[in-house]
Amino acid sequence: MQSMSDGPDAVARAWVEATMESADLRRAWEITDPDLRLVLCQHWIMSNHEHPEVGGEDPDALADALAASPSHHRLWDRFSSQRLRRWRQHWGNFSTKTWGIHGERQEVAPGIEVVTFMEKHRLLDWAKPGSPPVTRRFALRSTADGWLVAGLDGSALFRPGWPPVPIPLPAPGEPRRDGRHRS
Repeated sequence: MQSMSDGPDAVARAWVEATMESADLRRAWEITDPDLRLVLCQHWIMSNHEHPEVGGEDPDALADALAASPSHHRLWDRFSSQRLRRWRQHWGNFSTKTWGIHGERQEVAPGIEVVTFMEKHRLLDWAKPGSPPVTRRFALRSTADGWLVAGLDGSALFRPGWPPVPIPLPAPGEPRRDGRHRS
């Protein structure tokens, strides 16, 4: 497992390996931003509120307990397996074995960089005419302890809440939120 002190590329790669290849959300949780952990837990609670084990809990206390790293809550295994299954359904064959990091990461706001993955067989011919390549973009936040995965689509971060609130990030080519253009 990469440490948080590694650069954003290495942390993003380690997160994908943990979630998509090893099905180990506990390992990925260590390099996931606390706000993203809480948002993922809140989303799961809202989606499962009618389940007796979920609906019978105080939602704030349950979200905090599941978002802890490590979490020791009795519902962690259910949360973890459902979260991993959902990512597999959504992202399909996404893996560091078949996808590579495309180009340089992009600083989109102070302390926030986006790492873009692309299928390895498309890395060399991505600019050729034809169908645009599929990419997966992850936002990473620089913290005092190192880099953490903070967003799972590169277009927004989320502020925890009921429901979580999206905070849009600039698209590629747009100026950073502090008014400077990205290099």
